[in-house]
Amino acid sequence: MTSTIDRSRRLLHDLVAFPSVSGQSNLPIVEYIERWLAEHGVPCERVRDESGDRANLFATIGPDCGGGVMLSAHLDVVPAMPDGWESDPFTLSERDGLLFGRGAVDMKGFLAAVLAMVPVFQARAAELDRPLHLAFTYDEESGNFGAQRLYDFLIARATRPAIAIVGEPTGMRPIVGHKAGYEMIAEVHGAASHAARPYAGVNAIHYASRLIGHLEERAQAMAAQPRADSPFDPPYTTINVGWIEGGMARNVVPESCRFDWEIRPLPEDDGDAILAGIQQHIDTVLQPEMRARHPDTGITLRHEVIYPALRAEPDGAAARLVRDLWTDAPPGVFSIGTDGGYFQAAGISTVILGPGQTARMHETNEYIEVSELEACVDFLARLPGYQTASWP
Repeated sequence: MTSTIDRSRRLLHDLVAFPSVSGQSNLPIVEYIERWLAEHGVPCERVRDESGDRANLFATIGPDCGGGVMLSAHLDVVPAMPDGWESDPFTLSERDGLLFGRGAVDMKGFLAAVLAMVPVFQARAAELDRPLHLAFTYDEESGNFGAQRLYDFLIARATRPAIAIVGEPTGMRPIVGHKAGYEMIAEVHGAASHAARPYAGVNAIHYASRLIGHLEERAQAMAAQPRADSPFDPPYTTINVGWIEGGMARNVVPESCRFDWEIRPLPEDDGDAILAGIQQHIDTVLQPEMRARHPDTGITLRHEVIYPALRAEPDGAAARLVRDLWTDAPPGVFSIGTDGGYFQAAGISTVILGPGQTARMHETNEYIEVSELEACVDFLARLPGYQTASWP
């Protein structure tokens, strides 16, 4: 086991050195993983995006049949500015049993542990009754774009995995549910005029603020009716406006304003219906007022990404696997999004389970503890035996 831990640390050092920031080409880290898998006799397949600059990887160890467990990690990380870091964010450094670097906990630590186990998995491949799959995705941080493409790939296969383990940092405690995500942009198109004659224009910032006020009213209405039986924190669908820009000077009626916002629906709530209600308010209240003063004005809503919820299945096959192999701690839920919703949508029982703590995600001086890597490797080492037993 010690050699596997050493391997995982060396691999993590190499993986952190790739500045695989979301939205940029990830082919260098993809090629590195391909070489590692090839060295151990594991064939893999690229699932590219439309540009060809980014790719998922999918590999299988063991028999070529349906079912099995899929270990999933995303390859991208959020940006890291050197300011505030005590060391180079893209050079893994160790201090007092802590491994620092961008992506160390989110989620190259899990990726390194999985890759370190590849020689072990491959050595036992002939014993497996069901396969072990590896699925590594691009651009999770910017909107789960790789998982969306991998969903299409999995659906097109004649067979697919039965269980997915997504290695986001959960402290190695099972998470079986999360909210959906609607990541939206609102573009308000007004008409410019001199501020001394505001009636001659249509103030885009004013109408953006009215739309934001409407979003806040909807958010407050949902917060006022929480689901008493919901395990989520908070136990209701949320709406947030996170960024806004518009205008050019205080004495000019602004002709444009844009803001980025989101909806995080509970799995039981209909996000499409909430969005349709917001669009109806635009169509019946705000836009008619704007166009009565100037016909070429209006408000456009567009989404950057909509990712599905992970519906909680505390007694599903994935949760049972974790219970059988690792812990009988009650499965939990959280409100952040993962690739897991797409895997569940493909008919794969899914659990989120990985080393490290969510509180360290996206932080300056991000780190993972060596002991947390050890625990993850311990869990992964139990999977081949589970795959040779009677499948649940």
